Amino acid sequence: MIQVLYNRLERKAEAGVLPSCQRQNLGVFARVPLASGYLTGKYRPGATFPANDFRSSQKPEEVAEKLREVEKIGREEVPAGVPLARWALAWCLRHPAVTAVIPGCKSAEQVEENARAAELVG
Repeated sequence: MIQVLYNRLERKAEAGVLPSCQRQNLGVFARVPLASGYLTGKYRPGATFPANDFRSSQKPEEVAEKLREVEKIGREEVPAGVPLARWALAWCLRHPAVTAVIPGCKSAEQVEENARAAELVG
């Protein structure tokens, strides 16, 4: 098994790591599948982060671009009625190389919601 940074906003692993893992029959844990919270649906364009949040150290134009991309993804890719975070986890799990995702959870409700992503993988 290996761990790799992989989510809808960060897809570099598709260029080499994931195909290599498939060829070698290695399992893959997708790290940061919710893109450090950007793919939760919690943040909208114009959002700012407190000084003690690591995202506050990112360039404002990079944050704005990520938030615009997330808004576009929500509009064009996520089915109506499906929470963005659930969809984002399922999106990772649909890649044939990905064995499991490693989302962060702060509550039992988030654990249960994250587990529901499996319902979207088919």
